[in-house]
Amino acid sequence: MENQFFDEKLSENYKNIPVSFVRKILNVAGKKEFISFAGGLPNPDLFPVEEIQKSANEVLKQSAKSILQYAGSMGYHPLREWIADRYAQKYGMKITPEMVVITNGSQQAIDVLSRLFVNHNDGVVIEKPSYLGAIQALSAYQPKFCHVNLENDGANLTEVEDWFMDDGVKLMYAVPNAQNPSGISYSSQKRKQLADLLTCYNKFFIEDDPYNEVYFDEEFPEPVKKYAPENVAWTGSFSKMVAPGLRNGWVVLSPELVPHFDKAKQATDLNPNNLTQHVLHYFLTNNDLDEHLNKIRKKYAEQCQFMLEMIDKYLPEEVGATRPFGGMFIWLTLPEGVSSNNLIERTLKQGVVFVPGNSFFTDGKGQEHIRLNFTNANFPDIEKGIKIMAMALQEMLVGQH
Repeated sequence: MENQFFDEKLSENYKNIPVSFVRKILNVAGKKEFISFAGGLPNPDLFPVEEIQKSANEVLKQSAKSILQYAGSMGYHPLREWIADRYAQKYGMKITPEMVVITNGSQQAIDVLSRLFVNHNDGVVIEKPSYLGAIQALSAYQPKFCHVNLENDGANLTEVEDWFMDDGVKLMYAVPNAQNPSGISYSSQKRKQLADLLTCYNKFFIEDDPYNEVYFDEEFPEPVKKYAPENVAWTGSFSKMVAPGLRNGWVVLSPELVPHFDKAKQATDLNPNNLTQHVLHYFLTNNDLDEHLNKIRKKYAEQCQFMLEMIDKYLPEEVGATRPFGGMFIWLTLPEGVSSNNLIERTLKQGVVFVPGNSFFTDGKGQEHIRLNFTNANFPDIEKGIKIMAMALQEMLVGQH
């Protein structure tokens, strides 16, 4: 007889968190050789391994005992200072180190902000589709999700305003740069218009920005935070800029919000990883970060372009694909009546994995979509994987007739 002990005692908050299809797929893929377009994984060939190794050796040599001790909950002050200086200079924004909090990746920032702001059944505006990790973090606090459609230049702001008129809507969450999963980026005009709506209706915005530095040709427009500083928490991450294993992210908050965020964060995390913060700061201040980032941008642009060429070459012309300006993902729209869940059943048998689109919706929809990651596969695997997807898709289309 199955033990019901935990099923009976688990909280409703926990039960409300959706399962991550991505994690399940990565677990499956880890057991055998797969061509994976599934995880949002940076290209490991671009990790600055030798520089990080040298940074670790140096900081341990200089200050091992203090670095290995507990530290402040806000994060290593010189690292916060570096973040404040870089983005104040880059965007002409007023950012001080006291407004920056170091987090365990940007995912932790989303969770802490959700805990701070979201009560049961509060309205939370999210893009359709939306980032799965944010859906999971927000779902733990049992909100009412309020969906807005994504257009080629960002969220449909008429729909956003309609939701903002509802007093029950507490906040909005979005990824304006190279959105995960769609790859879509907000236009400069839409960012300013969204900022106007936030201030007009007195709403709060979680601006999740992990791909800020991962653009291909021109830089992304200035963040929404610049135009509505009191209404926006702006999160970023070193996972895509340097390496995800460091687990260092950050959030820029208005000064009044910082003590509340710090208090909520301490409930689960008394201090971020002190060692990796010191290592990261040494790396950032003793190497040319922009030279490193240019290598990433060039490589990812090439990988993205090659995957789009293979999509155009092999997939049926009825398949739609976004054309990202940066980031790590391409979003496919399949022909009518074709389910990505059925497609992956076929491609899994042939060693190709991706993420079906319904993983990025809270209402069970999206089966006609696919998220493809282009950064963690080499050119031969990209071509082979797309060909396998094309053959499986062709079989399904033939079966419809």
